Amino acid sequence: MSGESFITFDRKFGTLWGFMVLNVVGCIFCLLLLSCAVKGKQKNAQYYFSGKNEWGHMANSFRFPVELESRIEEFLGVPYLWGGNTKDGMDCSAFVKQVYIIYGIDLPRTSILQSELGIKIPKHALLPGDLVFFGDTDKDSVTHVGIYMGSNKFANATTSQGIKYSDLDEPFFFSKYLFARRIGF
Repeated sequence: MSGESFITFDRKFGTLWGFMVLNVVGCIFCLLLLSCAVKGKQKNAQYYFSGKNEWGHMANSFRFPVELESRIEEFLGVPYLWGGNTKDGMDCSAFVKQVYIIYGIDLPRTSILQSELGIKIPKHALLPGDLVFFGDTDKDSVTHVGIYMGSNKFANATTSQGIKYSDLDEPFFFSKYLFARRIGF
């Protein structure tokens, strides 16, 4: 190899080597960024359902379903009493009001007034703690409220069995579902 050919080869190799180094450094930088993003999602993954949730940024880390579930369990089996607000008997809105007290939120006493708070959330974006409202779908009038718990399950006060967990796909609730609201913590 002549001296001139060696210099040309060295310049080409040096340029190629420089591109390779830049690509490796760029890849490492991207991996570091991705690992930071994944770590943030892992923190939330234990509290929120997996999958794309454009509403997730609206919920903050104070929504602990374990804490919420233990609070709800204090009321399971309490009989339904229209207008009642003690463990001797309570209706749906009193139940929701009592549960939210642990978060320092004083909700209004009726489901109609509760339905005016927070922001509307599409059904596919429900998170634990969101309020789900039911009623006359033709008139969009609220007659019932519950607390969404995840996996299509929600806690509510039923006239027949008192405070219990129900499923959003049960025929009655499916036909009466109106909307959901997220109350800010």
